[in-house]
Amino acid sequence: MHNQIHLVSAGATDALIETEAARLIQPYRRYIEGWQLRATYLAEQLALHPRGSDAYELAETRLAELRGEIAANRDYLVVEARRLPPDDLVDATLDELDELLASLSKATSASS
Repeated sequence: MHNQIHLVSAGATDALIETEAARLIQPYRRYIEGWQLRATYLAEQLALHPRGSDAYELAETRLAELRGEIAANRDYLVVEARRLPPDDLVDATLDELDELLASLSKATSASS
């Protein structure tokens, strides 16, 4: 009997891990939407105002702050996700954060 493999259905532990992963990424769904809106607005401000103007510099500053906020939250998600088994939803959220950070870098470099 000790050489046999026993298949069991997903139990309470599996459900708990799935719930914990979902709970971990749930706030990021809202955050990402808000960050995307802020990034779009700030990119529009950079395109609208001439370089060197107060409005342009303010938009650049806010864009840098936004990038830092997103990067810090991404780092936190990575640290927290290490406690859990690999999860596709966590991976997809990290990919989305990476894409958002890349788009912010493009907006910054396009404005320079």
